[in-house]
Amino acid sequence: MPLTISGLDELYNDMTAMAGAVGNESRVIDEALEAGAVPIEEQMKANASSDPQIISGDLYSSIHTHGVRQKRGGSGKQITIGVKHSEKGAYYANPVEYGHGGPAPAPMHPFVRPAFDVRYPDACEEIKRVLRDALKP
Repeated sequence: MPLTISGLDELYNDMTAMAGAVGNESRVIDEALEAGAVPIEEQMKANASSDPQIISGDLYSSIHTHGVRQKRGGSGKQITIGVKHSEKGAYYANPVEYGHGGPAPAPMHPFVRPAFDVRYPDACEEIKRVLRDALKP
């Protein structure tokens, strides 16, 4: 029984074009990571504010998304969302997150991990959206 397969050339060309569009040196990967970081950063800022109506304060203003960088060893890229240590108020981010002992102990008030846990699905959707848009013909 003979079998004929057609369209392999077109499939190969489409896959080559997609690989070129999202290759490791492509700006698309950077844009996707940056878009995915936005919901998590927003949630971190909301969690860091003692009153959701007040969007000010040293800890709040020290939360930033740092640029996309090549991972060590060159196997991919990464983006960091966190406290910019050169900002005023950044010195007390860890005691807020993890609590502290001492003469006046303070309980934990996590703002980083809960933000990731809550907004991870939104971040993934943003990354998918950017990649989907880049791959459209």
